[in-house]
Amino acid sequence: MRGISGIKIYAASCHLCRIISQRFLFISILLTASSASTNLSNMEENMEILENMGFIDRELNHQALNQTGNDIGEAIVFLAESVFFNDDFITPNEQRPTSIFTGSLTADQIEQQQNITLDKTSNNSSNELSMETSNTFTTNAFLNLENRVYRDRWFIPLKREENLGRCLLSATRLAIDGIADQDEHCKKFMEILIPAAFQKLQCSDRVNSWPATVQFGVFDMMQLLVDLIAARLAYSPVPTQLLETLAILFDHDSVFQQKNKNRSYDGSHYDEQLGERLLAKSSLSSFSDSNKNEQYGWLREIINRFVLKDGIQHLKRQFKSEQPLTALEYNALLSPFAQCIDYLFIDKYQQLFSEHAEEALNYVKNLKEEDFKTESASSIFELLTTLRKISSVVWENRVAQMEELHFDILLKMVTLSNFNAKMNSLKELSKMIENRRSIPRDIVSKWIIEHSILSKVLEGDIDQIQYVEKVRTLVDFIAPNILKEDIEMIWKMQ
Repeated sequence: MRGISGIKIYAASCHLCRIISQRFLFISILLTASSASTNLSNMEENMEILENMGFIDRELNHQALNQTGNDIGEAIVFLAESVFFNDDFITPNEQRPTSIFTGSLTADQIEQQQNITLDKTSNNSSNELSMETSNTFTTNAFLNLENRVYRDRWFIPLKREENLGRCLLSATRLAIDGIADQDEHCKKFMEILIPAAFQKLQCSDRVNSWPATVQFGVFDMMQLLVDLIAARLAYSPVPTQLLETLAILFDHDSVFQQKNKNRSYDGSHYDEQLGERLLAKSSLSSFSDSNKNEQYGWLREIINRFVLKDGIQHLKRQFKSEQPLTALEYNALLSPFAQCIDYLFIDKYQQLFSEHAEEALNYVKNLKEEDFKTESASSIFELLTTLRKISSVVWENRVAQMEELHFDILLKMVTLSNFNAKMNSLKELSKMIENRRSIPRDIVSKWIIEHSILSKVLEGDIDQIQYVEKVRTLVDFIAPNILKEDIEMIWKMQ
């Protein structure tokens, strides 16, 4: 392996940057212009928004906007704390209040808010679905919710009798009847709105500033979503978008789960009803000493709720689909429990999922060249990452095998002349470099150099701005060990 001096590396990198700048300066100017921020709404407009949401005290609204610099989102948090309480810790003996973060509230609803409690023992769908008795979807509630979720200043109601709760309950009833996908609006709700809404509720930085009432409201909506997903899994096709959202709910590293990691487990009713079927650890004695202060009680509750609602049984049935599963579907089915595997009884996980993980691994091993040329080929890497995560806990002796397979697929794709294959391989390399995969960076760097990956990617379409940006990331990463032939190829670029 031949190294070159730091001066030559710097010169080559600058040369590549000049090429990129010449080709994409105009595009960059357009992108910069289009991303300019818009003016904030004036105080009176924000006052009107708050009143329409049910915050009827104009003096308090004005105070909230003044204290938050006219930031409507922060003002809502301020007002929510004022209306309810500003206590971010609730003892196990206290009642769990259902709250609303955003949405229409009347004065009577505000007065009654603290008297509403969660139904912790709801294991019978008929009790929870009593509000939505129709066999048609709540279209009006869905359309109203659409107008709130997709705004920059989004508002999501968190009471069961309001729009999100109504839509979740209505969709669950249709899913139990096996007809949820037949309604256009219900299908759109499950495949588009739910991922968008729960991405905000689970991963937004705002989560850290929400008061306890809002945290409980989000948790209540999570339980309803778990019920919907468990019901929808009972029939084909694989609901990939819902399962991807379930993976977010089960991710112990999400903003929401980190915010609430000290919540105690309050799922004794799950323990009693599940018995030997209990999947998430319910006792602190099951945790290592280092984890006992981080109980993730809410995470463990929704996992066991999913089991209680026959979610595992329905999920496993999806692996026996008449149609061959894709990488996207395999990953959707395996990813949720890979995200929370540290909080499961591993022996039970192995009994439930070992055969399916093996099946997915064999699928990857038998992929053909044509499979690497599709735009969706990136799902292959997502699946491999999930399999590696599972192996690191369940089959530690297989981790190296998973990494080798990951690199083999990557090398096959980067060697192809097909643009989709090269682009997907570059995107995957970028994720490895950014440490978004579990493979150590030193192993990644060594592999890139040994297989002359830079030379191979430079043979691609350098007129594509996204492609060249990924190449730059690669050059910066391997600069200390870059090969002479790679530098010569960069110099030859016109």
